[in-house]
Amino acid sequence: MSNQKISVGASISESYKFLMGHMPHFFRLIYGPLILWVSVKLGEQVLAREYDIQINGNNILHLFTAAFAIVWYRQFLLGADYASYRLMLKKGFSGSHFTLQRAWRAAVRITVITLVLLVPTLLVSMGMMIYFAQQGVQFSDELIQDLAIKSTFIVMVIFSPILVRLSLYTAGFALGRTSLSFKQLWQQTRGYTATLWLVAIRGFLPLSLYSYCLTWFLNIAMERMAAHYIISTIVVETLAAFLTFMMLAIVVAANAEAFRVLIGVRQGDAPHRTDSGRRREDVASNKVSGQAV
Repeated sequence: MSNQKISVGASISESYKFLMGHMPHFFRLIYGPLILWVSVKLGEQVLAREYDIQINGNNILHLFTAAFAIVWYRQFLLGADYASYRLMLKKGFSGSHFTLQRAWRAAVRITVITLVLLVPTLLVSMGMMIYFAQQGVQFSDELIQDLAIKSTFIVMVIFSPILVRLSLYTAGFALGRTSLSFKQLWQQTRGYTATLWLVAIRGFLPLSLYSYCLTWFLNIAMERMAAHYIISTIVVETLAAFLTFMMLAIVVAANAEAFRVLIGVRQGDAPHRTDSGRRREDVASNKVSGQAV
C-alpha cells in the first residue's frame, strides 16, 4: 500500500486535469459508444411510434458505459497504447485470449454481485409492503414504486462499504491484476469508506445535475419547435450521451487516482504523471537492445 494519503479535492482536481489534457483520447473512445447509444434510443422511439412495440434499451446502454469506464481506467493508469476496445475484445486485460471459461467466470461474478444486492432489496421491499398492508394501506403503482426506491436506497446505504470498493476492484480488473482479491483491497482501503464515497459523489453529482437540467431544457425546446421526433431524439440523446461519458470520465479518473494512492501501481503506470518513471518492460527491452549492440 502507498504511504500517500488520499484527498477528495486532489483526486477530483486530478481527474478534471486529466480529462482536459486528454480530450483527443476522450473523443476517440466515446465516438463509437455515443453513436451506438443514439442508435439504441432512436430505435426505441421508432419501434414505439411506428410499430407500437415497447422496448427498454437501458441495459444495452449500460454495456456501452461499462466498456467506456474500463478503457478509461486503462487510459488513466496505463496510457493510450493500452486503452482500446479492440484490445478488450481480443485479449481481455489479463493478456490471455478470450475463452468460454473466462466468460463464464465473469458471468458468475456479475450474477453473484447482482444477487447480493437484489435479494436484500426484495426482502426489504417485502417487509415494508407487509408492514403497510397490516396498517390497512391501499397499494397503488406509485406507492409500490416509492417502496422500491426506498428499499434500494436502504440497501445501497447498508452495502455502501462494499459498493464503493467495487470501483477500485474494477480498476484492478482493468489493469489485469488477476491476483488482487477483494479481501486484499478491503484491507488496503480500511478507514476510507467515507472518503471514497465523497470522491464518487463529487465526481458524479455536478455533471449529472447539469446533464439533467440541460437535457430537460432541450426536450422542452424541441417540443415547442415541433421538431420531428427523430431529429429531437438524435439531438437530445447525443447531448445526454456526451455528458454521461464526460461524467464517467471524471468519476473513473478520480477512482483511478484513489487506486493509485491507496493500492499502488507499478513503475511506469499512470504515465501522464511526471513521477511515474519508465515502464519496466521498456527498460528491460532497452537493456536487451544495448546488449545486442
